[in-house]
Amino acid sequence: MKTYRLALLALGMTAFASASHAQLVVHGKGDAVLCYEYSAHGNNGSRSAIKTCSEALDQNLTLNDEAATLVNRGILYMRKGEQALASADYDAAIALKPELTEAYVNYGASLIRQKKYDEALETLNIALKDTESSTRPEALYNRAVVMDQKDMFNEAYRDAKAALALRPDWKPALDLIGRYEIAPSG
Repeated sequence: MKTYRLALLALGMTAFASASHAQLVVHGKGDAVLCYEYSAHGNNGSRSAIKTCSEALDQNLTLNDEAATLVNRGILYMRKGEQALASADYDAAIALKPELTEAYVNYGASLIRQKKYDEALETLNIALKDTESSTRPEALYNRAVVMDQKDMFNEAYRDAKAALALRPDWKPALDLIGRYEIAPSG
């Protein structure tokens, strides 16, 4: 049986994880719903959107809506480039709802952007324990990015392929996997 190794085609991994599919729905009316709408529809972390989310957190929310609002505000902070604030929100959401997979996926993305790869890997491994999550492709992609940064190219390739198996034609994963070629080992 012939063995193969993966060779990275391009140097300098600049792609990083997407949080575009990991917002959490908040039901009803009010600032928490508006916060969700901002995160779901691509707001870039405007001051007014973040303020709306912060005001929602000062209101009487259910535990689920509070955790969701923290994740959604974290997404806005992440888009704005304020990774420490995003990470704090994800950490707070996890403290409220430790089973909240979307919080782990987004937290992992934020840690990647902070170049905290070991912490990101740990966080993403927790997210990937939820085999039924709709954010599994993002978790796999994010872990592939981490593996790539840690020069674990076989693992990165395997995770990118798994992400594509769940979401074929997904451009970020296609771009990542397209950076590799299978080369004979030896």
